[in-house]
Amino acid sequence: MKKKNVAVILCDQLRLDHLSCYGAKDTYTPNIDRLAKEGVMFTNAVTASPVCAPARASMMTGRYVSDHQVWTNDVPFREGIECLPARVNALGYRTGCFGKLHHYPARDAKGFQTAYQMEENRLGEQEDYLLWLKEKIMDEAASTAQAVEFAKLDVFPEKDGCFPFGRDLYYENWIADRAMEFMKDTDTPFFAWISFQGPHTPLDPFPEVYEGREQPTADLHLDYDPPCEVARYRKYRLDGHFTEEEHREYRKKYGCLVEEIDCQVGRLIRHLEEQGLYEDTLILFFADHGDLCGDYGMRQKGPFLYGAQLDIPLIVAHHPDLPRGEVCEELTSNLDIGATVLAYMGDEKPFGYSRDMAALYQKPRLRREVIYSEFCDSAKIVVDREYRFVYYPFSGECELVRNTEEMCPLQEKPEYYPVVRRMLEHVIDFMILAKGARIEAQDLTPGVQEGLSKKLPGYQSQVPLAFPIQTETQIGNLKAAGLNWSYNEFCRSRRLERSYGAYWE
Repeated sequence: MKKKNVAVILCDQLRLDHLSCYGAKDTYTPNIDRLAKEGVMFTNAVTASPVCAPARASMMTGRYVSDHQVWTNDVPFREGIECLPARVNALGYRTGCFGKLHHYPARDAKGFQTAYQMEENRLGEQEDYLLWLKEKIMDEAASTAQAVEFAKLDVFPEKDGCFPFGRDLYYENWIADRAMEFMKDTDTPFFAWISFQGPHTPLDPFPEVYEGREQPTADLHLDYDPPCEVARYRKYRLDGHFTEEEHREYRKKYGCLVEEIDCQVGRLIRHLEEQGLYEDTLILFFADHGDLCGDYGMRQKGPFLYGAQLDIPLIVAHHPDLPRGEVCEELTSNLDIGATVLAYMGDEKPFGYSRDMAALYQKPRLRREVIYSEFCDSAKIVVDREYRFVYYPFSGECELVRNTEEMCPLQEKPEYYPVVRRMLEHVIDFMILAKGARIEAQDLTPGVQEGLSKKLPGYQSQVPLAFPIQTETQIGNLKAAGLNWSYNEFCRSRRLERSYGAYWE
């Protein structure tokens, strides 16, 4: 059977409530809505990190931030780590990336065979989009003076807060064009990683679109004061001086860019239809993280637990094991992109901590109780179906809120102390897991295994094993104490890194 194609569509800093399929009132996104109608729309997807490069490294590796060690922007992956494109290449796919990868060094395409990148000026004069743009507009320069002016352009040719050229020269259009050239019907299936720049800053809409758009009216709660020091310092250092009018202007431009991305998604859909590939292409649409967009008087992202930056849109369309037009409330993450893609392609070997979303949808035992997100070591965040919790290392501070009541901190109320303790336990577990769980097999007792399986279902094949129960005498001692003696049985089929002998030898 011919392998089917995969198209990943990634947006930078897109909050889910600016898509009409997720309930947006000020933006209209019919093409993204169509993907939601033709697949599953996940409504409890949380980013692996509310920082661009760390989140994207998690997508590329299936690992938490503390594991891949891209703890902030412009930091390299740890050496020896496996990346998604290499696994896909080995399966016989053509692989290509288009737009912003946001890895370091900037030209490192992480194994994609074809790469057309736009890296926010990190490549300087060698930005692929900038080279193309200058070639296009220099030919149209009406004078020497205009040619000199064009030659000075960088990758964001902004003028008066807007994009100064036509849509055919816009970077999002260029990204979609390069992807469409790649996504053509051949005998070799493709894996296309299409990464739009927006709606990340700079917010540079087309003038005619911006001028005809109404000002958003959402309540921004500008007077809200974060209860924890790290968050408070972030707010007032960066965004506390902006006026309400300026925040609304930001959100207005942001909405313009969201709708422009929707137009590009529509172009990609039509291209696949024209090629006769649309129904046979798995499409994943998601974001690296969200944007506060003026909420609480803040912009972009930071070490916070707010849903505007943590919650991401996540849509999986045309997967044969998933229904159409369904909404799924299971806890998911952009960490899960890799395992979902690989399992669809027939590779079901573990990919870090990533989980196949089709299996998660179908198999209750794989479903998460809690999900983990890291803003380097500034903030460790866990989210379950009812609460959000952030722990600020070394400050002694934490914050607990209900998912639906972000402005009502609960951590100081005695009746919520058990919830705080439970969330802190989750943080500790995930921090251990992220660095690589190392537990002697003899101490992998039934309770430890039960808890570990909830956070790493494939632990029996993934964690290193050393020093299991040694002798039949020890087995007898456990039996005499009425304890479960067989909890090391799974070790029989695994290589032991160290041992003083095992009871089955």
